[in-house]
Amino acid sequence: MAAFQKLSWIAGAAVLMTFLSACSKDAPTPAPAEAPSTPPAETLPAPSNEVPPPESGEPAPSPAPEPPPPTEPSAVPRPTSVEPSLDSMHAAIRSAKMSVPVDLRYQFETEPVAGQPVTLHLAAVPRVAGTQLRVSIKDVDGLQVAAGPLQIQKAAASSAYRQQLSVTRQAAGPESLRILVTMDLPEGKAFGYYSIPLASGKTAQKQQSVKQR
Repeated sequence: MAAFQKLSWIAGAAVLMTFLSACSKDAPTPAPAEAPSTPPAETLPAPSNEVPPPESGEPAPSPAPEPPPPTEPSAVPRPTSVEPSLDSMHAAIRSAKMSVPVDLRYQFETEPVAGQPVTLHLAAVPRVAGTQLRVSIKDVDGLQVAAGPLQIQKAAASSAYRQQLSVTRQAAGPESLRILVTMDLPEGKAFGYYSIPLASGKTAQKQQSVKQR
């Protein structure tokens, strides 16, 4: 009886050992924990000096406006008023010998005063069509004109060709402007001289009416 119990105990112990050995083989071995990886230095973003964009709600500063380009100086004075109508302008005094079919009208913006520039409005109105219309002021001592001649390549009848120019008369300068007007016609070149008194419009009208009598 004792021998049987001893065999039973030995058999049970062998079965237990076999079971424990099988369990130890089937259990998974835990993997070792991985250390946190550090990205290589060349993959890290380089520091930036750029200013971060403003937060929402704050308007971004607008760029400073560029200064306008400089304007070129002009010899022709800029008009201080609108162009006068032809009806309000005075007729220049025509010379006795006249072959050019052109009416010349004028008006000063202010009273001509010795030593001070004044703007003169001119309007040449051909009565017939022509070419190479030219209106030029005769150069004389004591008179300064800050503009070149008016030149029209093709002039139509009854059209007004205007020009503004600055005129400065010295104290010992002439009493009137001498203006030459030329134009090419089918029969040849026509020309004529006009004069404009360096005085007010009323004075110019009186001199014109006396000459026509």
